[in-house]
Amino acid sequence: MKRCLSLFAVLALCSLQLFSLGGKEGSTLQASLPQLEITAGTIKGPSGIGMIHLFSQPPALPQNVSLTVEAYASADAIAAKLLSGELDVAVLPVNMAAKLYNSGIDYPMLAVVGNGMLKLVSADASVTGISDLRGKELYVAGQGATPEFILRTILKNEGIDTDTAIKLIFNMAYPEIAASLIAGRISNALLPEPFATMALRGNKDLRDAFPVLPLWKAASGQDDYPMTVLVAKGSLIKERPLAVKAFLDAYEQSIKKVLADPLEAGTLVEAFELGLKAPIASAAIPVSNYVFIKSGKSRAAVSGLLEIFMASSPASIGSKLPPPSFYADLSDGKN
Repeated sequence: MKRCLSLFAVLALCSLQLFSLGGKEGSTLQASLPQLEITAGTIKGPSGIGMIHLFSQPPALPQNVSLTVEAYASADAIAAKLLSGELDVAVLPVNMAAKLYNSGIDYPMLAVVGNGMLKLVSADASVTGISDLRGKELYVAGQGATPEFILRTILKNEGIDTDTAIKLIFNMAYPEIAASLIAGRISNALLPEPFATMALRGNKDLRDAFPVLPLWKAASGQDDYPMTVLVAKGSLIKERPLAVKAFLDAYEQSIKKVLADPLEAGTLVEAFELGLKAPIASAAIPVSNYVFIKSGKSRAAVSGLLEIFMASSPASIGSKLPPPSFYADLSDGKN
């Protein structure tokens, strides 16, 4: 009996030593990884708001990784940086992310970070529903992007011919549309937040004419629509998975803090020159749709939207639906 107890004690001691060595070996392995600075890019304006706390307090990441966050004037500017490999992580419109991946640019999707936030802003009191836009001009920013295809899907479902019944105009950027609404130069526009709030606060005669989301639900059968997604370099996900997971956690916490304290977030947005004044950013946050839904849970919504892009304009997503590998799985049980 004593011999059995002694043998058990020896085995337990050996196991403890092996566990201890494994821990040291893991720490040594992490320390032996070369120092890596990753750069995350976001778009100035609404897309940058959710990431704003990463600008003010970049998180400490494991696996010998540091983080730099930068904001760019447009999605096209970010796409150029991804093509050159200068960005490791980025926020992009859904269709642009799919198109890049289909083009062989290995940046799979990690999460949806912004859901539907489109509003129909109007100065025309007669416009109270989608059918009231017949015979009128409607300004839409983002030709070839999500706003256009959301709108076309809705109009088709309502039996409104976009070639004859309504005139869609795509010659202005978001800020210019908002400014034109405020000045009274145009009467109807489909705008995302925070530019919708910017217009509504700038002219008391403007109003949110009718909700867009119920029309989308009726047309598509989907509860919402993703506007922006987070992508990351495939090699980074494979080589520094713990760092990528830590970044995801930090980004998610940033979004939670933005939603919990819009005033602070608005102040930071202006301080870091993301293209919006603090009062507008703060006012828009509660009526925007910032989310953090990892790829596993958001795949159905993203693929559903991409199918609509594919049916309407295949070239906008690279002429095919992206393969399953587009939806990155970090296997943490929360995807």
